[in-house]
Amino acid sequence: MSIETFKQVEGRSVIASDSAESIGTVKGFVLDAAGRRIEAVHVDGRGKHAHVVEWSTITAFGTDAVMVPSDSDRITVDGEHQKSAVKGNVTMIGSRVLTVEGRNVGVVDDVEFDTETGAVVRVLTDHEPIDAVIVRSLGSYAVIVDSVDSVEPSRR
Repeated sequence: MSIETFKQVEGRSVIASDSAESIGTVKGFVLDAAGRRIEAVHVDGRGKHAHVVEWSTITAFGTDAVMVPSDSDRITVDGEHQKSAVKGNVTMIGSRVLTVEGRNVGVVDDVEFDTETGAVVRVLTDHEPIDAVIVRSLGSYAVIVDSVDSVEPSRR
């Protein structure tokens, strides 16, 4: 397992291996509704003109570049979920983190993920890291998590 953070990989080139041409750079991530897995990587454009590569098409997530088989793997965003993500309306970084009881436990600074599977491993907040297994949902307002026992009461 190789772990990186969203901020570490933003700006990394996305290369089509059949042509060795850049098809964009990592601009952001489209996460599933639960906020625990990367569905796609935003590579260029904005709004309805944005392009992504589906996580399933990525063949390597290296330290210098992200590899996909061909330029045809870069697709126009599809559906409201992807459009909201590439517009920055549904994103983890900068989102509030609330427990299911409604307690504020911080703001997301960064996200660690497994570069082989696209699974979110930990959410790094301005207070304490949060294990992704307790993340329940991601929306435009907040990341919702189960109770966070490790967060000090003074920080809640």
